[in-house]
Parts: sequence; C-alpha cells; structure tokens
Amino acid sequence: MMGNENSQLRGLEIEENPTEVTDFWAQYQATIKDSCRYFSLKSDGSVSVFKGEAVLGPLWSVSTPLEKFSNNLLKYRHPCIVRYISSWQQRSTFHLATEFVQPLSRVLSSNNALQICIGLNNILRSLVFLHEQAGMSHNNVSLSAVYVSGDGQWKLGGLQYLCSFTELTPAYLKHARIHRYDKAVDPNEDSYKVTGKVDQYAFAVLVEDVFKGCKDDEVPYLREFRKYCHDKLQNSDPAQRPDLSEVLQHSFFNHEFISIYKFLNFLPLKSNEEKSSFFSNILENLRSYDEETVAAQLGGLLLARVTLLDDTARKDVIPYIFKPNNERTADDENNGFFSLAVFKEHLKPRVLQLFGVRDSQIRLLLLTHFSKFVHVFTHEELSQQILPELLLGIKDTDDNLVAATLICLSELVPVLGADTVVGGRRIKLFTDGRPNSKNSTYNCNSKTIRTSNLPAKSLQDFSCSEEIIFQGSNNSLALPLNERPTPVGGEAIDDDVKVLESDSKIIESEEDWSDWENSHHNIHSGEHSDGHLLILTDTQEEQTRLNDNILDVPANPQSTIDKNDYLRKAALDAKKNMVDISDLDIKNQKFEFTRKGGDEFDFFADMTPVIEKPTISNVVDVKSVSTDLSSKLNFVPDLEEGAEGDEGWGDDWS
Repeated sequence: MMGNENSQLRGLEIEENPTEVTDFWAQYQATIKDSCRYFSLKSDGSVSVFKGEAVLGPLWSVSTPLEKFSNNLLKYRHPCIVRYISSWQQRSTFHLATEFVQPLSRVLSSNNALQICIGLNNILRSLVFLHEQAGMSHNNVSLSAVYVSGDGQWKLGGLQYLCSFTELTPAYLKHARIHRYDKAVDPNEDSYKVTGKVDQYAFAVLVEDVFKGCKDDEVPYLREFRKYCHDKLQNSDPAQRPDLSEVLQHSFFNHEFISIYKFLNFLPLKSNEEKSSFFSNILENLRSYDEETVAAQLGGLLLARVTLLDDTARKDVIPYIFKPNNERTADDENNGFFSLAVFKEHLKPRVLQLFGVRDSQIRLLLLTHFSKFVHVFTHEELSQQILPELLLGIKDTDDNLVAATLICLSELVPVLGADTVVGGRRIKLFTDGRPNSKNSTYNCNSKTIRTSNLPAKSLQDFSCSEEIIFQGSNNSLALPLNERPTPVGGEAIDDDVKVLESDSKIIESEEDWSDWENSHHNIHSGEHSDGHLLILTDTQEEQTRLNDNILDVPANPQSTIDKNDYLRKAALDAKKNMVDISDLDIKNQKFEFTRKGGDEFDFFADMTPVIEKPTISNVVDVKSVSTDLSSKLNFVPDLEEGAEGDEGWGDDWS
C-alpha cells in the first residue's frame, strides 16, 4: 500500500517495502505525482525517502542521526553528494526526501572496473570538497555511505557523523565508533594525536572493497593504485598520509577515459581552443571503449547544456549522438555512434528531458535532428511527452522555431494520426478528383502511374460514343435510341432493367462477322454482336422507328466496301438529321407511343425519381457573416457554434 498522509511533499506516494534498513533509518522508494520531472532520469518523479526513529546516544542528544544527515545534505551541496529535496516530522518519525538513489551494495556487481574507477573519482571529489572548501571531516567513508543515482553516478551519503576538524577529537571518534564500519576504523586511532586523517584510511579500505575480485589489468594503473593506497593512505603514521587532493593526481585517475570524463565535467572552465580540439577527437577516442559504459557514464555529459551549446560539439559530436544505429562501425562516417538498444536504454530518457528545456538553441537542435531519433520513442511517449512540448513551440515568437516545429509535427502525423496532432473537429473539405478507372492507379506517395498491360490500338479500334446496332435480318445498319439521362435522385436502377459494363474486355475476331444471319435473334434477346446489351421493346411503334433509320448494306460485309465506310456513312447521316444539339435533350424529344387498346401508355412511370424530404438544419444568421457570400468561389466552412470537441491548435494547448 502507498500513502501520503500528512507529508509535506504534495502527491508523494511511498512504497510499503523498504529497499534498505540500517541502525538509524529505513530507505523507501517513492513517487511524486505531477512533480518536477527532473527528480529522476526517467522523468517519472521517482525519489527516495528515509524514515528514521529517535536514537539514544551522546551524539544524538540534540537531533537524531537522520535529522543530522538531513541538515548536512541541506547545507553542503555538491554534484557528487546526494541531493536534498525535503524533510518533515510526522508524529515520532522523521522523513527525508532525496533524489532517487540506491545503495551501492545493491548495484556494485553490475558495475565494471571502469565504472568503479569513475565512481571512486566522484567520491574522492566530494571528500576533497568537504575537507578543503567546507573544512569538515566525513568520518564514515564506507560502502554503506555510497549511493548510486538513477543515471549510474556514485554519490556520497552517510553524513550523520560529519563534523569540523576542530571538533574531531579522540573522544568524538570513540563515541561514534559503535556504529562506524569496523574495517574502516584504524586500530590505533585512539593513540594518535593527529586525528584529521581518518577519511584517508577509510577511503583506502573502500578501494579494496569495491575492487575485490577485479584483475589488475582491467583498469590502467590499478595495481599501482592499490599499492599506493596500502602504503600511503593506510600509513601507520597519520601525519604521513597525503591529502585527498593529492590522490586525485595519481595516474589511476588520469588515464584517457577518466580524463574525458573530467574534461566534460569541467567544460565551462575550458577555453575555446581546448574545447575545439577536444570535441574534434572525442568520438574517435571513445570508439575503443565499451559503448554501454560510454553511454552510462558519459551520456549525460554529452547531452548536457554546455555541450549542446558548443559550436564544435554541435558540428562534430551531436549529429552522431542523436542518430541511433543498428551496428556501430568505424568505417561508415554517416553511422550513429550508439546502437539502437544502448540509445533506448541510456540516451532516450535524457532526450525526453531536453524537450522540457526552455532554451531556443537546444530546442532548434532537437528539431533539426528529430527525424533521426523519433522512431525510438513509444506511441505513449510521443503523444504524452513530446507532442505537448512541440505544440507549445508553435506559439513562440521565433519564426525559425515555429517553422522547424511544424516540420516535426508533420512527421508525427503518420505515427499518431492527424486527430492527435492537430486536434479539434475536422471535416471533409477536399475530394479526390482522379478519374474512376480500374485499369490505372495514381500513387501520390511514389509519384508514379501504374497502368495495366493493354494491347496497342489504332484510333479506329476505339468504340464510338454512340452504339451501333446491326440488324442481320434486313441486312442493314441502324443507330440506337438516345440514352435517357439519369434523373436527379434516381441513381437506383429498376430491377427489370440491368446494365452490363463490358468496357474492360472487347474481343473482335473474324468469326464475329461471319454469323450475321443470327444477329436478328441476338437483338431481340437483348444481346449485341459486339458484347453490348441492348434494351428493346416489342411494341410495333418501337420497331417502326428502328426501321426508319435502316441503311442499306451489302449482304456480305467482307465485300469490296469496307465496314468502316458504312460506319462513317451512318455517322454522316446522323449528323445531317440532327437539327440542333438541344434535340438530344430528353425534354425536347417527343414520343407518341400508344398501346393496342388506344389508351396512352407511359413508359417512364416506373422511373419517377423518389425525392426525400430535405432535412431541416439550423442556418447561421447571414448578418453575422461579414464577408460577401454571393460568390460561389467565396467558400467559408462554417462550424456550428458551441460544437463539442477540441478547437485544434487554439489557445487551450496547454
């Protein structure tokens, strides 16, 4: 169960099971809902909460160990010390909230020798800060006092025994010894007059513990450093022990990889010449190391703000860092530096954090390389984290930023859909004006036209716009009746009349012309010799009208006169008989058909269109529209007022 009863952090939810239990406190993992996303690398508001009870002892008469730990974290801030967030008292239990950290003992087995070397460098830097800048002695350097943050960085904790060097007396060390790490306590500590070098002895013990089981050749100068710790830092004479700042000068903390790490950490202190030379060769130098170690230890520094704003880094480093690659190869200069799996594990959370940075140069850099890494994010990450930040960018006053943002939004449309990206209620404003053809398809994406394999035809092979009826019994050629235009609203075809489309397959052969004597039967049955279906009636008046248009043709169509001559003659006669083009309109045609009984017969009674009653809809008052709507070209889509749904990219993007 989780709870946030009486906590000073709003929305805090603490897990039930602790991750670590010590003599002074129990550590829990927790989450702050709707909080600052920078509490953890995963941007989910993860934090650590320490709960401690009151402890009896001479050192805790004023405050409990956890209270002293909390006060020292609040007072002494350093990148390599656990970051303080909040603290509060709840009944008899004291609560301390820090950044998300884990005890080193839980993750030490997953760290390689190179990561351990960088971790020791961080702990040593924090101790140097306490000794030289703060004038304080830690007095509890051990494995239990080291924590690992969410991005894999070692950080110093356990500040409950912290005191100034003036207060560091043998009596103080004696009172604190009951809870200190026994192995890290000098056996002759009580007899020494010099008590200001207890942290050197404890740090040497820490080096021995973390490198237990590691070979000397796994890290450069590891053997020499182990001997240095034993001879110098654990010297029986505390006065002979060197200052911790001198330990940082050892070769063990100055080989190539850790030198790159240090340079990135102190980048703001470097000159432009040094930064230009460093970033020009950094990727080539890092290719010899394990890429997962590079991503875990240097990923945050490579994507830090000071690095992203450096001109040389933007040109020679960032394009390759932002481009994940399936395989990291040294030969192809266009490949990204990190593989896809490593990028998702270590770099993707940092890129998500960068989208929340309100810096125009960093945002433009992300938008420039957006197409390289957009595919690594999940649908939820794109819609819940990246899309809101992009929509915020299109409201900026910088035209370049808005233009780049719109380009990135267009890349999200195929992934998330226009409804998610644009929002609001959309309507159909454009139609597809392509011809409705089954044999050809125009592909807008590939910009190509695919046409089915059709045999080449001459101009005469194409069918005429008006159908020709061959009347075999009378050896004549006739023109058909004009087709009746489809009435408005009468798109449905009567069940008694069926029209077959045979445009896709037209077969003409010599055998079709040799069987004219059967064409009369075919016409009455409704089937034309060329495959078209004719609609004829059996009334005497209809037959009489057909006979009036009959043209004399030879009995044998394969005689000296070609069939095309008859086609042309029929077309010329039809043109002569046509007085005006308006005669083709059915409104101007006159038909006098009578039934046998003398009563007038209406052939089109069953074709009367069915016009539904129009739906009455609300119309916006014309007075409210300021523009002139009299022109057909003045098209203004009018949405109903008060329509439900989002208004798209309105003022409510946030």
